[in-house]
Amino acid sequence: MRPLAWLASVAALVQGTAPLDADPFYCSRWQGITTCSSPGGYVSHETQWQRFTLGDDNQGNRWTTSRWQGIETTTVEPPGR
Repeated sequence: MRPLAWLASVAALVQGTAPLDADPFYCSRWQGITTCSSPGGYVSHETQWQRFTLGDDNQGNRWTTSRWQGIETTTVEPPGR
C-alpha cells in the first residue's frame, strides 16, 4: 500500500467516530516530508528514508512501514507507550 493511502487509512481509524467524508484531509509535500491535515485539527507527518516510511501525528501515534523481499510491514505505536 502506498504510504499516503496508508496514512489516510490510519488517520481515519484514529479519528474513529466521525463519518469519513466529514473531515477531509489535505496533504502537501515539502523537502521530503508529507504533511496531512484536516479542518478538524488532525495533523500528521511522514518521511521516507531508504526503504522505510516514518510517520507521526498530533495525537501521539507513530508508525513505521518497511518493505523487504516484496513484503510490506507496518508497525504502529499508539500514544502512551
